[in-house]
Amino acid sequence: MNLILKLIKGDKITDIDLTVELYEICDREHSSCNTNCPVYDLNGGSAPDTIPIYNHGCDCFKNGAKMLKFIREKI
Repeated sequence: MNLILKLIKGDKITDIDLTVELYEICDREHSSCNTNCPVYDLNGGSAPDTIPIYNHGCDCFKNGAKMLKFIREKI
């Protein structure tokens, strides 16, 4: 079910709901990271890139579970 509808109805929001929504944000923004992505926003305006491979990209790319973990660690 749509996250907005769940919120409006007062249904409990689960981690699965959040990971799906985070994946959708990443899928929409893709490699054009910007402040529409909470990971990018919380990382000071850049994609977290800790893997030592040249131009690897975001550590959380299209992975809602990693995104949720990153966000929880930051807040």
